[in-house]
Amino acid sequence: MKHPDEPGNCAVLIVSCDKYKDLWGPCITLFRRFWTNCPYPIYLLSNTEAAEFPNVSSIVTGSDKSWSDNLHIALDTIHEQYVLLYIEDLFLTKKVNSSAVESLIERCISEHWNYLRLNPTPKGDRKIDDAVSYISAGSVYRSSVVFSVWKKDALSSMLKEGESAWDFEEIGTKRTDTLDGFYASNNTLLHASNTVIKGVWEVEALNTVRKLGIEPDTNSRRVMTNKEYALWKLKQMRSLLFHLLPHGIKRKVKEFFR
Repeated sequence: MKHPDEPGNCAVLIVSCDKYKDLWGPCITLFRRFWTNCPYPIYLLSNTEAAEFPNVSSIVTGSDKSWSDNLHIALDTIHEQYVLLYIEDLFLTKKVNSSAVESLIERCISEHWNYLRLNPTPKGDRKIDDAVSYISAGSVYRSSVVFSVWKKDALSSMLKEGESAWDFEEIGTKRTDTLDGFYASNNTLLHASNTVIKGVWEVEALNTVRKLGIEPDTNSRRVMTNKEYALWKLKQMRSLLFHLLPHGIKRKVKEFFR
């Protein structure tokens, strides 16, 4: 493994903003607990509130313009050639096999991939070997940001001024069709809980976090109502059914219902 400061290596970028600062402590605590030997430098992106955690570098953008604009500033600041995008509301829940993650990221860098999804969510459509599958142009969520390793130049070229993260995954996916070198791990390498949905705590995730010995600040951020929770579960069921569709028609179906 190269030293993190050498060009061509990878950095972890926790993409956040000030209104989610109540999640930074739990997120980083569980990151350190379950990925104790992470070899990559860690950056946290925010607006005006600097992150004050050991061995975490803060990138402050100033006024909040958009997810894409803020990310562009961060990419210009980071000197590593690859970034692992990490979202602040995804909390690790199991020990990370760091050697497996490092091995796949090293392969990504040495083979000059543009993109590597560390979890098969969704999986690639053309299996290369036991470790990875290729994500063909035309695939849904080809630009998914969750636990994704990007060649920094490729990511910068895909960002569009004013776009939200949702825009980037839904609309920006089409832009990635012009790029080759998109891969997804066949195995889940980072086990995590999606803790906050539309700004509120997801009930099951909150219970999971508490079982891990973390007591979130529910005064700063409320918990889902029963109605919100029921609607969220229905949405998850719809998503599961969607992923049963043949690969070739998924994007057309999404665009039809958009």
